[in-house]
Amino acid sequence: MDTQEEVDIKAISERIRVYLGDSYSSYYPARLEQNFPRILAKIVGLWGKPGLDAYFGELMVSERHDRQGFPEEVAMEIFRLSTVHSSLGLSKEQAGTGWAGIQDAEIFRKAVAKDKI
Repeated sequence: MDTQEEVDIKAISERIRVYLGDSYSSYYPARLEQNFPRILAKIVGLWGKPGLDAYFGELMVSERHDRQGFPEEVAMEIFRLSTVHSSLGLSKEQAGTGWAGIQDAEIFRKAVAKDKI
């Protein structure tokens, strides 16, 4: 669990729900909020800014060897937030997220599961 600093979960939750709107409300990152609130707070703080693309990349591809990575459900939520951000035209480049060509999160999930074998 990510508890290095206190995060106003209620405020963060309200902001991300506004950003997702009705169209993407099913993509609400409940597991990310529960297990990594500081990371969700940073995503919310960067929403709509060019730096969010780079942050998504850092989250998904760590150069630190002491990191285990996220649980699959959390990784999927981060991926979905990245695709929403891009779909809303908020990414600086459509291909800049590192997931160019991945249109379906389920395809991504299956590819991740396949690599675990």
